[in-house]
Amino acid sequence: MREFHFEDILMGSDLLLHGLTITIGMSVIVIVLSLLFGTILGVLRHEGPVWLARIVALVVEFVRSIPLILFMVFVHYGLMYAINSMLGRDSSFLESAIIALTLFEAAYIAEIFRGGLRSIQTTEREAASSLGLTYMQRLWFVFLPLAYSRTIPALIGQFISLVKDTSLASIIGVTELTRQGEILYQNTFHDFEVLVFIALVYFIICFSLSRLSRRFEFGSRPEQTLTVAAVQG
Repeated sequence: MREFHFEDILMGSDLLLHGLTITIGMSVIVIVLSLLFGTILGVLRHEGPVWLARIVALVVEFVRSIPLILFMVFVHYGLMYAINSMLGRDSSFLESAIIALTLFEAAYIAEIFRGGLRSIQTTEREAASSLGLTYMQRLWFVFLPLAYSRTIPALIGQFISLVKDTSLASIIGVTELTRQGEILYQNTFHDFEVLVFIALVYFIICFSLSRLSRRFEFGSRPEQTLTVAAVQG
C-alpha cells in the first residue's frame, strides 16, 4: 500500500510559497491589464470605424488562433528578445510571461466584451441619446456598465482559465507554483503528494474567483444605469 509523504509539503513550504506569490502576482497584473486592453479592443471593434474595426478583428483572430504555449515562446524569444536587444538589457522571464498572457487574454476579452456591446438594444441606445449625453458620456455611463454587467460570468470564466494558464509560464523559465512543485518532487521523489497540494491551491483560488463573480452578478443592476447616466449628465 502506498505511503503518503505530506511532510514534503512542509519541508518545501518556502519553495511553494514563492511560487504561489509569483502565480498570484502574475494573475492580478494580467487581469488588470488584459481587462483594460481587452475593453479598448472590444470597443474599437464594435464601435470604431470600419477600417479600424477590421484591423482589430485581424489582430484578435490572429492571437486567438495560436496556442498559448507557442505564443509565450514567440513573445519571449521573438518580440521581447528584439525589444531588449534594442534597449541593451537582459530579457526577463517574468516580464515576457506577463506581456504574453496580457496580449493573449486581451484578445479573448475583446471578443467577450464585443458580445456585451452587441447585446445592448436599440431602445437602450435611443434612451441614452434622449438624455442629451455626448457619445463619450453614453459610452462611459451607459454602454460600458451594461456590457460589463452582462459579461461578468464570461469574464470570470476567462480569468479562472488565466490563473490555470500561468502554469505554462514555466516553459520560458518562470518559477511559478507548478514549476516550484516540480522542483520539490524532483528532490523528494514523491510527486503525488506535491501535485495534490498544488491542485488544491489552484482549486481554492479558482473557486474563490467563481464565488466572487456570483456576488458581482447579484450586486450589479443594469436597470439603474440610465438613471445614473441622467444624474451624471
